Amino acid sequence: MIRTMAGATIAALAVAGLATTAAARRYQPPSSPLPIAATTGVPTSIHDGDTFRFGKLRVRVWGIDAPELETQFGPAARAQLVQLVADRRVTCRDTGKRNHDRVVAQCWNWQGIDLAAAMTRTGWAVNWSTFSHGRYLADQQAAQRERRGVFAYGVQPWR
Repeated sequence: MIRTMAGATIAALAVAGLATTAAARRYQPPSSPLPIAATTGVPTSIHDGDTFRFGKLRVRVWGIDAPELETQFGPAARAQLVQLVADRRVTCRDTGKRNHDRVVAQCWNWQGIDLAAAMTRTGWAVNWSTFSHGRYLADQQAAQRERRGVFAYGVQPWR
C-alpha cells in the first residue's frame, strides 16, 4: 500500500511537472514595447508634432495633441518638434500607458524643457485635458492670445 501511494504521488508530481513545462512553452512575450521607466537618447526619427522614435521604440508625447503630419499644419508642427530636439539628447519617463503601440511618456530636451509644454506654448499642439488634466492649458491659452502656431491662422483647437 505504501508503494501504491508513493507511486501515485510520484505520478501526480510528474503530471504536474509536465503541465508546468507545457505552460512555460506556451508563453509568448508581449507584442507591445516594454516599459521604459526612464530613457535618454537622441531620437532617430520624428514622425509628427507629438511622436518620435528611439530606434524601434515609438514614443508619444503625453498630455498634448498635435496636428497629424498629413494635415495642413502637420509639417509645421513636426518642424517645431524637430527644432526642440535638434539632434540632441531627450529624456522620457514612461507613463505606463500605450497608444497605437507607442509608449506614452513625458519628455524633456537636453535643456530640460518639457516638450509638451513647449509644443503647446508655441501653438503647434493643444492641451489634451483628458490625459493632462489641464497641465498645459495655460500654455495653450498664451498661444491663443499671442496668435502663435495654428492660432495665427484663426484655427480653433481640434480637441
